[in-house]
Amino acid sequence: MAPAKRRAKVRMVRERSTSADDENEATTDDVRGSQGSDDQSVSNMAKALKESSRRRRKARRSKIEKEYRHEMEQLEISVAANLNDISSKSLKMHESRLERLKALLDKRAMLETEMEQNAATLERAFANVNQELQAVLVSRIQSNSVEK
Repeated sequence: MAPAKRRAKVRMVRERSTSADDENEATTDDVRGSQGSDDQSVSNMAKALKESSRRRRKARRSKIEKEYRHEMEQLEISVAANLNDISSKSLKMHESRLERLKALLDKRAMLETEMEQNAATLERAFANVNQELQAVLVSRIQSNSVEK
């Protein structure tokens, strides 16, 4: 029910109960003077109406409270489920990123080791070429000095 309609309905019920109470009081006063036994029956009737109205109002309120509690429980369950879902997805993404990072770090370490080996091999090759070049140059210098 829309809030405006609900407020109008509540206002109407209040007005009815207030006017009914006023009428009952007026009639009760009139009846007391004229009829003694009808006085009690009207009074009892008014009390019964008031009590039934109170019971209906109480039943309506308890129904609304029950629905509210049920909706809140459902909402809490839904929020908890969404939170668990998001947490598990986040954890999976985090784990996959950690695995990817570990794989990249392992690959980096392997490449660094390979580069160090290649650098050492290259350094030895340069040292060998340097020795050979020096030997060739020394022998040419010696052969040139002997010829002169």
